[in-house]
Amino acid sequence: MPSPSSFLELPWLSPLAMIGRGALGGAAYLGSLGALIISAVRSVYAPVGPVPPFVPTLTRQTSSILAMGIPLVGLVHIGMGSFLSMQAYFGGTFVDGTGAVVGVGLIRNIAPLMTGLTLAGLLAALFTPELRGRFTQTLDADPRELTDRDPAPGQPVAAASRSPEPARLAAVRLSAGVIAGLVLSVWGVLVGTVVGWQVAQSLLGVSTDSFFSMFLETLWIRDVAGLAIKGGAFALFAALFACHEGLSGSAEAPGSPVPWAACRAACYATVATLALNSVWFLLVYHAGPAFGPTLLAPPGL
Repeated sequence: MPSPSSFLELPWLSPLAMIGRGALGGAAYLGSLGALIISAVRSVYAPVGPVPPFVPTLTRQTSSILAMGIPLVGLVHIGMGSFLSMQAYFGGTFVDGTGAVVGVGLIRNIAPLMTGLTLAGLLAALFTPELRGRFTQTLDADPRELTDRDPAPGQPVAAASRSPEPARLAAVRLSAGVIAGLVLSVWGVLVGTVVGWQVAQSLLGVSTDSFFSMFLETLWIRDVAGLAIKGGAFALFAALFACHEGLSGSAEAPGSPVPWAACRAACYATVATLALNSVWFLLVYHAGPAFGPTLLAPPGL
């Protein structure tokens, strides 16, 4: 009698086997993400082994992300602000509604989304290689306190300057990512709104009062709440996938090159960001009141 495993080798069952392996692999990956979050929270209150102070380390990480993220997000939103403002020029909306299209569009969706997508690539490039090399370099220690940063060849790094436990490394980076995501989302709104305002003035002749009065008239409280929630959540996705891929191996591990790990982190974070953005729209806007402050008249009028 043939063994059960022999049936899995039949050609017509191979697609089912692939689906099963993919489902199990996806469930295992999601489980490891959840375990990483739980262990990161635990490491803040009950770290294992010697760790540097949390707040100074968090400050250094956040400063690094902001130093790289501010120019990137700013450049992205220069394009977004001018593009939104030009919609009236090309007939996409009426001229008096330019302020609402630019300002509300940025706050409601574009600023947190584009910031999250930017951070998906930035944090994958920053965190994944850094964490893959945690066995050969010191992470999160104050540079002024490192006494053996470059040990002699063949000698281990001094015990006092080794990297903290992986969960603590992740906790610092997850927290820094969320803080940076909130700041950069607001930064994107400011840059995009100013650029859109200037384009509306110079090309469309829209006055400052008309631009900002229409902007504020169509702004909802849920738009501002969404900016904060989505800005932090999208950045958390970017940091989480980057940390997971970085902590899943080492720079010397065969078959798992660092560039591919960073690419996976960026792609997974992008998919998660787009999925949450769609869910947010369906639950908060599509399922909410049909018409609030809007540029369009309700149907039938």
